Formats: sequence, C-alpha cells, structure tokens
Amino acid sequence: MYPKKVFKFCPKCSGKLVPQRENFLKCLNCSFRFYINPLPCNAVVLENNKGEILLVKRKFPPKKDCWDLPGGFIQPNENLEESIKREVKEELNIDISINRFIGIYSDRYLYQNINYPTLCVVVSAKTRKGKLLSKDDVSQFRFFDKGLVLKQKIAFKGILLSLKDYLKTRR
Repeated sequence: MYPKKVFKFCPKCSGKLVPQRENFLKCLNCSFRFYINPLPCNAVVLENNKGEILLVKRKFPPKKDCWDLPGGFIQPNENLEESIKREVKEELNIDISINRFIGIYSDRYLYQNINYPTLCVVVSAKTRKGKLLSKDDVSQFRFFDKGLVLKQKIAFKGILLSLKDYLKTRR
C-alpha cells in the first residue's frame, strides 16, 4: 500500500489527512502538509582482485534471501560518504574508499505493508582494510563473475539497473 493511502491522521493535530497530489497530504483541521518524498539510500559496488562483484544476501524482509549490493538508508545529519562507509562497515566489517559515482535510481521499498519511494545513490569503491564478515542484515556474501551477476535474483529494480549501468562501463 502506498503512504498516501496509509497515513490518515495529521502528526500535528490528529486531524484527517486528505490526498492533494501524488506526493502530499493536507490536514483538513490545521492545513499541515504531509509530504511523501523519497527516502535517501545508498549502495556500493565492490570488486575483488579477479574483477568479480560482491553481492550480499538479505537476511530480513523486504526481499529476504535475495541478492543485493551492500548499502542502506542515509541517517539524519549524515552525509552520503559517511552513510556509505557506515553501512559497509556495519554489513561487512570492512573500510572502503569511494572510487566513482555510478548513478541515482528511483525505487520502492515495501516495509510493514507500506510501499515507500526511495532514491538510491550508487557508487563503486575499493576495500581499504578489514576482513569480510556477514554482519547486521546480511546473511551471506559472495563474489560473482561479471557474466553471472545479472542472472542472480536481485532484490530491487534500482539495484539491478545500477548493476547494468556499472557493467556497461566495466566489461
């Protein structure tokens, strides 16, 4: 279900929220505007010395047991670079240095039956230090040959598109 169909009451006064456009609801009581903007997130393409791409298997819903790139949501008061490095450290126990920007991808993230819009910034990076371990919300990780990456069950449409874009420039 989309946020505009789920959020019914104003967070300020508890009045009724009424959809105005695709991206905002308005309170009938106090005129508060509740905007539904994409949630910012990140993902990282990492290659090993053989040129294989690292994918992580999701431990929890949404898309449990599907392959994904390491990454996650950007937290308040955190810039993009900080969020990328934090997420990779939390999920894989490694420190990285960011190489290049790959793209920005719109997607949807189904959480507790609410289908949130997302905006994911994808970069490539190199490992600086640390030993790869499955941590946080990652059940396992695996390096895939570039010819096999797109044949995996990839969790999100935006991640699949980012991998296609990355592979166009790396074959």
